[in-house]
Amino acid sequence: MPDWKMTRVVVVLLAAFAPVYFFALMFVLPFQMTPFVDASMNWVFQYVGVPITFSITWVAMIYFERYRLANMVHLMRETTTAIPLRWRVFYGTNAMFVIVFFILPMATPILSIIGGLMLAGNVIYRMSVGKLGLIKPAAAIAVIVAIGLFLLPFFIMIQFIPGYLTVWEAILGGWSSFWFNVVYGVSQCLVNALSFGAPFYFVFFAAQEYDKGLYGQVYTRTPTARIRIGELILFVVFVVLYLPPIPTPMGTIYFLDQPWLFREFINYISLAIVVIMILVRWRLKVSDNSTMGGFSNILIVGLFLMVEIFFQTEVLVVTLTVWVAFLIFASVILANFMRASSREMY
Repeated sequence: MPDWKMTRVVVVLLAAFAPVYFFALMFVLPFQMTPFVDASMNWVFQYVGVPITFSITWVAMIYFERYRLANMVHLMRETTTAIPLRWRVFYGTNAMFVIVFFILPMATPILSIIGGLMLAGNVIYRMSVGKLGLIKPAAAIAVIVAIGLFLLPFFIMIQFIPGYLTVWEAILGGWSSFWFNVVYGVSQCLVNALSFGAPFYFVFFAAQEYDKGLYGQVYTRTPTARIRIGELILFVVFVVLYLPPIPTPMGTIYFLDQPWLFREFINYISLAIVVIMILVRWRLKVSDNSTMGGFSNILIVGLFLMVEIFFQTEVLVVTLTVWVAFLIFASVILANFMRASSREMY
């Protein structure tokens, strides 16, 4: 039976994430919006008014589509069951990076205007057909409020977009600089750790197939938790090896800064593991995806490894791999959202 309680919890967490994200975003932005002469009003505008407006947009959208989103979460679980959790984490990591820094900040002001326009239109329509039952002074106030519901997001957009474009340009300009190397390095370490873990899953899968053929039932169980712990430990070791020292407000976090180990040794080993796994699966005609995932998953893993080995200095190629991983993840979400029913399921 589907775990509908879990899907509802996910939807609630999405709604809770919106205000946390937008309030945090306003406080970390390197620019100050100054639409007013008074400095205190500018502070209230940026750190209170803008995040509340942006948050309301997403919370309202999530509320109106709550059943479809819950059903989408269920469909996501069904359609991605064949992809191991470790690879879903990998795709999610890249998708989150793109969404947080590129998609949400630029798309939200436009969505706020559309939402405000729809809400204003609804208020005016309901008033015109007499559903609000307002007397003339109250009707005038309702019209003013309805217009404000559209003008406020528009006013925020013309203040926010020019400022964030400078941040966007700074991110793109620094795509091959320090912080991108940190983000990309973490993805590299994750890919390598997961590639090293794949053969262990396959060994136990092969043992289970042997049990089925010899005894007619499975006696060998895959120690999934232990393998995941091993992959986590390996991931931490790789991160410590790969990353440079990272300055933070609380002091510098020291790493070993040895990416050459990955370019010259570790990535070759990981790529060899991926190739061997593909050949073994092809030779034995294994259709199970519990070891390396499906074709698209193997393709993205191979891209990350080959880019790091052969094209590390090519910013365009490195950027493309991150965006391809994001687009695959986003396409799966969109396809399941379109499939999901907008009615409550039990």
